[in-house]
Amino acid sequence: MTSASTAPQPPPAGPWTVAVHLVHPQVSAWTFTDRQAARLCRALPSASCHVCPDRESFRAVLPEAQIALVWSFRQEEFALAPRLRVLATPAAGRDYFQVTPPPAVRLFYGRFHGAIMGETAVGMVLAMGRGLLPAVTTYADEPWPRAQLAAGLRPLRGAHVVILGFGHIGTWIGRLLKPFGVRLTGVRRHASAAAVPDFFGPADRLLPASDLDAVLPETDHLLVVLPGGNATDRLIDARRLALLPPHATIANLGRGNAIDEAALVEALRAGRLAGACLDVFRSEPLPADSPLRDCPNLWCFPHSSAISPTYLDLFVDDFVAQFQAWHAARA
Repeated sequence: MTSASTAPQPPPAGPWTVAVHLVHPQVSAWTFTDRQAARLCRALPSASCHVCPDRESFRAVLPEAQIALVWSFRQEEFALAPRLRVLATPAAGRDYFQVTPPPAVRLFYGRFHGAIMGETAVGMVLAMGRGLLPAVTTYADEPWPRAQLAAGLRPLRGAHVVILGFGHIGTWIGRLLKPFGVRLTGVRRHASAAAVPDFFGPADRLLPASDLDAVLPETDHLLVVLPGGNATDRLIDARRLALLPPHATIANLGRGNAIDEAALVEALRAGRLAGACLDVFRSEPLPADSPLRDCPNLWCFPHSSAISPTYLDLFVDDFVAQFQAWHAARA
């Protein structure tokens, strides 16, 4: 998927040797195939794509590679790749690569996740607000839990949705939620430097993070899509959870460090929040004895909000757009 803000560029002259080591042991959609290699070569005809099924074959290609597409890269592997100019991962988080690249190497991260994660976010909001999750979990043993469900059912139309972390992914979530008739508030570190999205209406707002406390008491659904790091660690703590109204729900699709998990469990057990969906956690995989697992009105997902058969197709298209823009800027 080409970014709407990135004009198509002519294919960069090559040849470009591409070493690909994208293999996932559990999720087949995260394993690069010959089909994605063909997609890449159609977009970059000057590219020669080597799909490496293991680390050994990947390291064998590195001496000739100018581009590497990987889930992980080791610092010592730079010495094996003197011609390397681009190191790219489908992952969105800037904390993903734990390496210091040489000056000649540019790091690329995925910007395509919102198209998939936005659907997950919409599903979470609807499933909590319309009682779908409580019906099949909390009240699964009840023969006719109409009265229990009725107490928590609320319409999405007219609800105030706050998206904390209004970057590429947060903007996509807002775009997919807007047709439901919600009022949107996007919160980002420096709101003044960002353009207001074209799908915003008169009642929608883009606010800096310094205004978060003021907006939480009027929030119906809080969606957290923050990156990891010290700046976001436990940003949603006990004090901020207490600012949310009791009917509010919260969902986290960013990084697990952003929410104080113990404080969230306490708030849910006390009935001070209506529900929470977590796709990410401070410790992953989530430990079997985690208090999150048996907390009422809390639903845990195994870091799966971006899984889709189209995942690596979107990555290829996104990488090509970023690569072409980078190459054009260097020309």
